[in-house]
Amino acid sequence: MKDTIFISHATPEDNAFTRWLGSKLELAGYKVWHDLARLKGGDYFWDKIEAAIRNESFRFLAVVSTVSVAKSGVKDELAVAATIEKSLPGFVIPLRIDHYDFGLFPITIHRKNAIDFANGWHKGLAALLDTLEEVSAPKVSTTDPTLVRHWLPEMKAGAILRTEHPERLDSTWLPLLKLPPSLEMARFLGNERKIKLTAENIVLPWFEHEDRIVGFAKSADLVSLMVKSAMLKPAGGVDTKTFIETGVTLGDKPVTKLEARKRVANLVRQAWELAMEAKGLGIHEQSGGRKVFYVTPEMTNGERVAFVDVDGRTRKRALHGRSEKRKANWSYAVGMVPVFDDPWRIELRSTIVFTDDEGKPIAVPAKAHRLRMSFCRSWWNDRWRGFLRAFLALVADDQYEIRLPVGSGREVVIGATPIVFTAPAGLSDVAPSIDVDEIEEPDEDLDEFEEDEAAQ
Repeated sequence: MKDTIFISHATPEDNAFTRWLGSKLELAGYKVWHDLARLKGGDYFWDKIEAAIRNESFRFLAVVSTVSVAKSGVKDELAVAATIEKSLPGFVIPLRIDHYDFGLFPITIHRKNAIDFANGWHKGLAALLDTLEEVSAPKVSTTDPTLVRHWLPEMKAGAILRTEHPERLDSTWLPLLKLPPSLEMARFLGNERKIKLTAENIVLPWFEHEDRIVGFAKSADLVSLMVKSAMLKPAGGVDTKTFIETGVTLGDKPVTKLEARKRVANLVRQAWELAMEAKGLGIHEQSGGRKVFYVTPEMTNGERVAFVDVDGRTRKRALHGRSEKRKANWSYAVGMVPVFDDPWRIELRSTIVFTDDEGKPIAVPAKAHRLRMSFCRSWWNDRWRGFLRAFLALVADDQYEIRLPVGSGREVVIGATPIVFTAPAGLSDVAPSIDVDEIEEPDEDLDEFEEDEAAQ
């Protein structure tokens, strides 16, 4: 019985993708053949490859890339697979891993539907697994994760290895130190519902629930806040901690713990956004509707921002700049998500926002995505960690806390230093962080980027 999935790819250019895909398929229970691990020195490699395709393979995965379509070995493998396709329909499954034009696919697979990995390997893998499930591709009886080690590349001298020494790990979580003691309410006197947002009523965080509005500010101040929007009267409050941990009844209906956490998270998010806007950060709304706030040149006067790194040393990072190659300005940006699991925290999401010469974010998502993938491709954890800590130092005014006003003299207080975890084991990489770094733009893909721009 044929029970193997054969991966045909360009060597060495597409090896990284093949290692990743092969390991994922084996972890899913499939038996996989490829020439990274199976061919030994002295083997008559073409005989083994042809035998594997003809006699062992249930499906043939053709990895299509700009490089692979020109490789003679890939062409030979595809030719053998095409003959088997005549008696076994569906045998060949094309996988596109870069932006090679579908219209230029080799004639042997031109009419077949390709699975697209170019816009996310995880998305392509999900589609491929669905395809294999649909045709009941045979699986091995049991899977052993340790057997997948053969997909790992051979360790080289100086490689980063696991050690038994504890290691401190910086996170992107900020501790939520303090919330106002209560959520207070103001009740509608008339039949008004769905209050429209106005310049007057969006200066404090609040949400609407049944016949009342709820916020962190005192009830009387909520009434004043809405004086031009609706007639309200004070309606008491609930303990914030109890609301988050158990939920309570607001109005006629109970609010579950899950819904209560979402409501409080919404208030904290509003407070964060109001505070960040007040500090002068730029606002960019991502495709999903979530706002991120980016550092403008006016905030830093064009200077690098000093911060204290996880090792206690003072360093500096530029949080904005210009890419002359790509004719765009870049700024470090942060989004946030409040979370009320243990520990209560703010989870920060870092990104880069690109702006035009007028300082406005580039409006075309695809263009911004290409810029980000090209410009930031060689940035590693050390740089992103420095960005985040410099950003926090900037918005906290070099204090240990970030205070978010919510009305009535009350505040949400967030720690300005990321939560640090200690892992029982670490890595052998002990290269020190650098104090001041220059942004070096990679030359790779620049021509491809410019061609894409011309086609827009």
